Amino acid sequence: SLCPFHLGGDLGNGLEESDLMSIEVKIADLGSACWTYKPFSKEIQTQPYRALEVLLGLDYGTPADIWSTGCLAFEMATGESLFISLTELLGRIPPQIAFSWNKSTKFFSRPGALLRVSRLSPRSLHSILAERHHWTKHDVTPFTSFLLPALQYAPDRRATAAQCLQHAWLSAP
Repeated sequence: SLCPFHLGGDLGNGLEESDLMSIEVKIADLGSACWTYKPFSKEIQTQPYRALEVLLGLDYGTPADIWSTGCLAFEMATGESLFISLTELLGRIPPQIAFSWNKSTKFFSRPGALLRVSRLSPRSLHSILAERHHWTKHDVTPFTSFLLPALQYAPDRRATAAQCLQHAWLSAP
């Protein structure tokens, strides 16, 4: 279910709401694909969907794909790139993750705040969807319960593909 389209009105792209109720997602462009047991590059994934551990040059695995899926779901549902408002939405990157990167002191203060970014006002995903995108609580709750586990900063805390596939939001009308 792509919640904002339940609002009706002009979607601005020639699509009708009924067109969006049966979206099929196809995997394409596997140019950055690699074996999970034998990574070939430190730079994988399209930048707006690149997992934090990949951005930081750390070891990565299948949780990086879950991160990308979460970013893509957010963008499809809101029309906005998540990358732009990542720390606003998810809060500061935990210091144990931020400082595991060899270049961390160029970008983070000791408490883990971004050095070159000031005045971030953290907001919940609920408030962003409700206030900025005018979603109802009925639409916000299932989407956030799908998205937030996919966007955990720590890869070992992210939802698995199996957990994502079982989530009710994916089968919601």
